[in-house]
Order: sequence, then structure tokens, then C-alpha cells
Amino acid sequence: MAKEFYNDLIKYVSAADTANANSLLMKEVGKSLAKDKGNFIELLTSSGVPANDSMSDVELIDAFVDNIATNKTLKISTAYMINKSNAFLSADGTEQLSDKGVKVSYKVMNDFFDASDNIDEYQNAEGEQQSNFLPALGAIAGVGGQLLEGHQKKKYGATDALQKQAEARQQLVQSVMAQRKAEADAKQKQLDSKAKTKKILLISGASLLGLGLIAFAIYKFKNK
Repeated sequence: MAKEFYNDLIKYVSAADTANANSLLMKEVGKSLAKDKGNFIELLTSSGVPANDSMSDVELIDAFVDNIATNKTLKISTAYMINKSNAFLSADGTEQLSDKGVKVSYKVMNDFFDASDNIDEYQNAEGEQQSNFLPALGAIAGVGGQLLEGHQKKKYGATDALQKQAEARQQLVQSVMAQRKAEADAKQKQLDSKAKTKKILLISGASLLGLGLIAFAIYKFKNK
């Protein structure tokens, strides 16, 4: 899955397709919320965004979308979270986080929501980690502030900014729903499998009992 994610990210960023690149990231954010609500709440609160476990998925999504454009810490933390969930195995078999992937993810969100930050200001608190898994992504990251459409930092009006928030909100909701459905389907499949196994065992047990009764009847008949 990590390879698929990075292949898609490289494809969109190389084509200066900010919208689809950001949509890919929002899909990952939605998965994170669905899989681990507590971790998502920590993502918000550690970035200075009020959140608690009594909030619904939609309320948490709203808190995220309402703050992502202007909250640099939230963007960096989100980029880190996304790439951590897509960590890959290095040559020695250990999990490795792509620092360049974090930087590119940050830049994608920054360009999409059109904030004024610059990628050069970004520093990964975890330190630089070299990746031999994503040379293409590394080359893209090296371009610095010239990654995507909107290089000149074009400023959008309030209506356009709201539209971008609405798009991100819809993508997050859809991702959460898809993840919840996938989990529910997997659980139902597991229950169906257990029920099928139980049915087979019951049928097998009944068949053995029937054979035993027939054998007993034959034995009694022969010994009359």
C-alpha cells in the first residue's frame, strides 16, 4: 500500500496536479481518523486545535479543515502522520519514514490551501532520513518551492478558499465512510466464515451420529 501511495503522489506532483495530490492526502487523513480516533485527536490538540473524544467524526473533520490552511504545525504534523502510516521497509528490514515524502506532503497541502508558508522553512523534528525507496520523490522534493501549480503564491478570494475547504471536507468524510465500511465488511466476512465453519461442524457431527446409529442398529440386528 505504501508503494501505491507514493507512486500516486509522485504522479500527481510531477504533473503539478495539486487538487488530486491533496485529495490523495485527505484520503489518508480520513483513514487515520477512522482507524485511530484518539491519535487523530492528539494530532489536533498537539497543534493547538481544541478537540476531545466526545466529538463526532464530522466535528473532528470540521476542526481539521477549519485550521489546516493557517496552522503550520498542523500541516507538518499531518504530513508526518500520513508518511508514518505509509512507512516502508528499508534494506535491513526496519521501518523507514520518508522525510522527503513528509516535505512534499506538506508542500501539497500548503499549495492547495494557499497559505503563505514556504517549504524552505520546514524542518522535520525527527531529523533527516535518507530514502533509497523513493528516488523520484527525492528529486521532486529537491525542487523546493517550485513543486506545484501556484508557484507564484497566487492568492485566492474568500469564496475560492471556502470551496477548497468544502472539497477537503467531502473527501475526508468519504474516506472515513469508506474505511468504516471496509472494516464492517471485513468483520461481517469473519462472522460469516465462523458461522459457515460452525454449520459444517454441526452437519458433520449429525452425519457421524447418524452413521453411529445405523452401525448400532446393524449390530443389534445381527446379534438377535
